[in-house]
Amino acid sequence: MHQDVPNLRFDDRLETTLRQAGDGGIGLAAKWQQLVDLLGQNPSDFDPAVVALGLRKVRQFMDLVPLPVREQCVRALSGRLRSAPLLLLLSGDVPAVAAAAVSGARLSDHEWADIVPHMSTRARGFLRNRGDLGPMTLRALRSCSSADFALSLDRSFTETAVRAPQVVQIRDIVERIEKLRIERERHDAAEIQAGASVEPVVSLGKPIDEIGFETDEYGTISSVEGAPAGAVVGVDIAEPAFDQGPGPDAYGAAAFRQKMPLENARLRLCGAPAIAGDWRINAAPFFEPASGRFKGYRGILRRPNIAEVAHIPEGDTHDAENIQQLLHELRTPLGAIIGFSEIIEQQLFGPVIEEYRTIAASILHDARRLLSGLDDLSTAAKIETGTYVTEVGLTDCDWLSLRLADRLRELSDALHVTLNLVHAHPVRPFALDNQLAERLFSRLLSAVIIGCEPGEVLDGRFRTEPGLNAVNRFVLSLPKKLGDMDEDALFGSGPLDDSHDAPLLGLGFSLRLVRSLARNAGGDLRCYNQALIVSLPAVNDGRAGLMDEER
Repeated sequence: MHQDVPNLRFDDRLETTLRQAGDGGIGLAAKWQQLVDLLGQNPSDFDPAVVALGLRKVRQFMDLVPLPVREQCVRALSGRLRSAPLLLLLSGDVPAVAAAAVSGARLSDHEWADIVPHMSTRARGFLRNRGDLGPMTLRALRSCSSADFALSLDRSFTETAVRAPQVVQIRDIVERIEKLRIERERHDAAEIQAGASVEPVVSLGKPIDEIGFETDEYGTISSVEGAPAGAVVGVDIAEPAFDQGPGPDAYGAAAFRQKMPLENARLRLCGAPAIAGDWRINAAPFFEPASGRFKGYRGILRRPNIAEVAHIPEGDTHDAENIQQLLHELRTPLGAIIGFSEIIEQQLFGPVIEEYRTIAASILHDARRLLSGLDDLSTAAKIETGTYVTEVGLTDCDWLSLRLADRLRELSDALHVTLNLVHAHPVRPFALDNQLAERLFSRLLSAVIIGCEPGEVLDGRFRTEPGLNAVNRFVLSLPKKLGDMDEDALFGSGPLDDSHDAPLLGLGFSLRLVRSLARNAGGDLRCYNQALIVSLPAVNDGRAGLMDEER
């Protein structure tokens, strides 16, 4: 008996991957990533039974795959994670993976609403920080609010509560979502739009400027004061923010890992307008009195004041992005010019007459100077658009002094300027990355050296002002040509001369760039009493008093 069957296209990629995955073995991490990537794209022609098997394999091998691999794999799926069952599974992982999955998923309003009741409390907290939720999802989150904020966010309870139903109900959830997808494809687009407009998106009232908070030992905010709990609870301060999601900067995350006080660390919140945007964290770790066991952080979130952030119109942000694109396009031919100049100047392809080598050396000098200027413009544009990231690290003052003396020796010798760098003992290390510290101080010193007359002496002195928020200060004397200028004139000045060593964009731009770099790292640059004073955060051991050597 002949029976007509529809013309179907079978996609066996998932079955093939499952056969290769087997029960583990060599290359388990790679097989797990391949399986997650395939399931995340949610092809409509996969058999739900095979999808359920794949999800069970993902769960089975999850704990065997190193955390950095899992986190990197999920982050790479950002914008492509369209499988609700897979998202539900990944949201039960550790906070770093769960946050990346929830913030990077692209589900419909119906799909979000369908899985919200099955998500963990922490995962729903991450979801509340998204600013693109539909009315059905918001309604589902509100229905869970009483349970979320009445129960203690104990880690063992949370993981037990979320992972048990995932193993049992994965097949059921896959089938339910597949049925919903088929049914909704039959609906008219106008009906879907009408259903979506039943309940408007709810936003909080007036903006909030300060929030008291407490985290658990894993860095997840578990309770707040001064803001609706659903807007902030669930945010993780232990891992840096990814893409446009909520979270701290790298400095804040590093301080958490080291159990150090958080002093004006940056934090981004998402969601309702009342809490969305940039914040500063001031918090300290707390410990269990009897055992000394680390319990989490307590502190406040506050909005940055006008001196801590540069507010620029949206049009200026677009201009800054255009500048970045232009600079990227200029670097390519400039790199080629530098490469060919080095070939001629160093005679890499054979002998070159002295005249051509001299010309090549001059071109090389100008090209490198131009490249340095492009780097400064790029940095300034990133700072203005808020995309410049300050790397966390430690910079020893002795190391920094030697590096600066070495780097600036040729320039100071050429201009017959003496640079004395000294420091009071002891000076704490700077709480910032070596590369940033060297760049900041070398830009400052080279710009000021250019303003010296032959034979002048510049004195620079490092010292530490200890305390709960310890600060390192660097006081640099100004040359005669600049000594009588006030701060506005100094920071607004143009090129001091037309020499090849002068800053390409002028003294004022160099000083403003250094000030922006310092402020981005939690410090400042000011002009006072014929001197420039750089203030930057110093390493702090968490005590308000002096270190032993400082006593």
